[in-house]
This record gives sequence, C-alpha cells and structure tokens, in this order.
Amino acid sequence: MYRPFKNLRMRMVQLDYNQEELSKASGIPKATLSQRINGNRPFDAYQISALCKVLEIKPEEIGKYFFEPTAQKKAG
Repeated sequence: MYRPFKNLRMRMVQLDYNQEELSKASGIPKATLSQRINGNRPFDAYQISALCKVLEIKPEEIGKYFFEPTAQKKAG
C-alpha cells in the first residue's frame, strides 16, 4: 500500500507527534491535516510554513518533506 509523505510521517514520529497533536500545535484543523497527509489535497504555503515551524524543518529541507516524488500521491 502506498503512503504519501513518508518523510513527513517519519518526522512526526521522530518528534512524537500524532495527527491530533500536530493539528493543535500547527493550528491546522485535524480533518484538513489528515487530507493533506493522506495525499488527497495539496498543502498550501501557510500549512507548509506552520508544519515546518512545529516540526523544526529547515527551509532547505522543505523539498524533502513536501515536494519529492515520494512525498506526493501517485496518479492512477
């Protein structure tokens, strides 16, 4: 089974966040965060910025977590 945003999920585990906790810490509604992490809807710039702050992701690492081919849902 394919799971999008593998690196982002691993970062959540490293910092001991589940989706509910990350939702509260980032200010992104839980349902919205779930849709994004599951690859059903794209992240917007605000959401990426908020998650980077909470998950301590450096600007030069954003691509690794949000834009690599493995971070996005496969078509088809």
